[in-house]
Amino acid sequence: MNDQGQTVPHRIFYSSWDFQQALSALTFVLEECDFDAKYSRVQLRKFRCFETTAIVSFSRPFKVGRGRKALDLTAIGFEFSEHEERLKSKLLWLRDKIVSHSDEEEMEYRSSSFEAFEDIGIRMPVVSFRESLYLERAQYRAFESLLRRLLYAIAQYKFDFAQANPELFEQLKLSTDQD
Repeated sequence: MNDQGQTVPHRIFYSSWDFQQALSALTFVLEECDFDAKYSRVQLRKFRCFETTAIVSFSRPFKVGRGRKALDLTAIGFEFSEHEERLKSKLLWLRDKIVSHSDEEEMEYRSSSFEAFEDIGIRMPVVSFRESLYLERAQYRAFESLLRRLLYAIAQYKFDFAQANPELFEQLKLSTDQD
């Protein structure tokens, strides 16, 4: 805190890193995925890993808990459009119900078994899972645009903060849990 009572906005600074991770993961999908092509399960899982990272990283600044505050968008002068607010709600729902927590009511799979050998009575179990992306191409583009707008607003905030508080901006923030 400085003489004017100004504190370092850690959540805002760190949110830029979260959004950069989300944008990188989203970019990997957009660069590698042809939304009209067919892919193997392994390739689809690779895309899902990127998608999961994008969703979780995007959501992190908006989640509260363990002493953490949500990102204050008014501090960075950011407002969601109606379309962006719907997309944000979907992304947070996906994070809360599917990609981070696997809520039972949202699970999707098919289980079956087959007789492996004739006359032995041994059945082999097979479980198949949903192997597709949760977002469509247009949603990826809207997500990309939203992330770029958020990152721009935070970059502008950091610039203004550094001009107004150069001594407060210069720091090394370390984890408080250094065992």
